Amino acid sequence: LRNASLAAESHGFEPPAMSVTPYASSLLNISEGVLIVMAASLVALGAFFSTADLDIHPPGSFSTALAAPEEEVLEVDQWLAVGFCAMGSGFLVVLFFFMQYMIYVIIFCFCCGGASCITQFGAICLNHLFPVLRNKSVNAPIIGPMSHADIIAGVPALILVSCWVILRNTPYGWPFQDIIGAGFLCWMQRTLRLPNIKIATLFLCVMFFFDIFWVFISPLFFHESVMVRVATGGGTGEAVPMLLRVPAFGDPFGNDRLLGFGDIALPGLLVSYLRRHDLISRRTLSQGYFLPALVGYFVGLNFTIAALCLMRMGQPALLYLVPCTLGTTLVLASRRGEAQLLWDGLPAKEGLIANGDHEDGPSHNKALVDSGVRPPAVVA
Repeated sequence: LRNASLAAESHGFEPPAMSVTPYASSLLNISEGVLIVMAASLVALGAFFSTADLDIHPPGSFSTALAAPEEEVLEVDQWLAVGFCAMGSGFLVVLFFFMQYMIYVIIFCFCCGGASCITQFGAICLNHLFPVLRNKSVNAPIIGPMSHADIIAGVPALILVSCWVILRNTPYGWPFQDIIGAGFLCWMQRTLRLPNIKIATLFLCVMFFFDIFWVFISPLFFHESVMVRVATGGGTGEAVPMLLRVPAFGDPFGNDRLLGFGDIALPGLLVSYLRRHDLISRRTLSQGYFLPALVGYFVGLNFTIAALCLMRMGQPALLYLVPCTLGTTLVLASRRGEAQLLWDGLPAKEGLIANGDHEDGPSHNKALVDSGVRPPAVVA
């Protein structure tokens, strides 16, 4: 700079000037919008996967092909809801202290599970389009019998997972991670189900306090946020892959935007239940609970991002998502006089149930069967 100044003065020009401005990341980036739309879309898509088994779909349609076999479906009860919180807390503590050893186990499980989910979704599509591919091809060790469709679908799944493994710590690894994550999340909503709002309220309220404790309160006991440290890899140079990840577009120094799978899957279970309830009750989108809950999820994500930008620290997303989804559902059901029906897992069908009165006898179930919808099981 000094030599340039002397040269400029010798030729009669103004000396060059240089200014330095401290880097400051912007409060908002388009990546936040991409993350919100991606998460809300996966919640909606998972809800459609979860209702593929209902009798309202024409036989032989692609929707019925997506339906999970009955033996694969796991219904959440009160013990699973509480146990999920307890096991999740224990797992977080183990990861907090032993992340340098556990991170590669997590990566291995993510790769195996991701390849399996994507292979199965691909095989379902191939079997529907080309039924001849359902024929058994080989009996693989450990895996078991595989059809031609499984083998064909497994090739792109393995390529996708391999690309993520190679590029996971580069700016180009995020699309592969998000595609694998989308397969995980849709598969989870396809096989896990809530029986009624009573269990949904217990489950989401327990996880609501779980999220708050491990993000905001755990620093009082562990000197830093356990959830944030685990999510960011705990100083191993790796990142936990159970996250949707979007880079800061146009900001080379900005951090990636992250959203945990639990912040999509847990409210997604509620939205999936409401989608099932609407279909059984023959409700349109404007008359049912699915669309308001989905809009509530979208609004809750916006609140989460706003809090993240204002506080400049990791946020427990369920702090905002649970009130916006479960709270919206309970308030709407109360205004419609249908809170008890949702609480018990009963359909609200025009002409069969009115003003919140129960008609769950044989005539009610017969009317549901005649309409082509299976009567739901009532969980006490």
